[in-house]
Amino acid sequence: MQPAEYIIIDVESTHGDPMRGSIIEVALIVHNGVHEIDRWNTLIGVAGPIPPFIQSLTGIRPEMLAAAPSFATVAKSLTAALKDRIMVAHNVRYDLTVLQHELARTGLPYHPDTLCTERLSRQLLPHLTHYNLGSLCRYFGIPQGHKHRAAHDAQATLLLLLRLIADFGEERVRMAMVPWLHEQRA
Repeated sequence: MQPAEYIIIDVESTHGDPMRGSIIEVALIVHNGVHEIDRWNTLIGVAGPIPPFIQSLTGIRPEMLAAAPSFATVAKSLTAALKDRIMVAHNVRYDLTVLQHELARTGLPYHPDTLCTERLSRQLLPHLTHYNLGSLCRYFGIPQGHKHRAAHDAQATLLLLLRLIADFGEERVRMAMVPWLHEQRA
């Protein structure tokens, strides 16, 4: 099995439904399973309002986005970073869907190989009762930082992935990815 480059992604958006929201923050960390290669995050300016619930959840206020770039401005550099890497997220369906939706608005398709640390944890740790990022971080003693901020959640997801690789081996982690890939492409 050749070494993989993972791109750990977390997005925050204006809505809990990934088809209805707009991205307001994105963070990514490129990692090869041993070393970090790159890290990037930005707030994203949006035209519409940020609902009070989302402001409370993330701490992101409209005034914080006033000088932030639009998604269209960062889309090409973002897709260049994503190219040929395994996208990793906790609840990858949400992050992937909102990201694909935003990229489609700019005319850029995105159909990566994906790895979901939530699904992976369910497979590898079936004895646990909760699989949200906070619960898994507490279980492993991983510092989480500010929940629902993209850079902190991406970092926590990376540390979770690395812990799962350390405990179960990269081959087993990557093999656990296969059913998700088949389901995604079906």
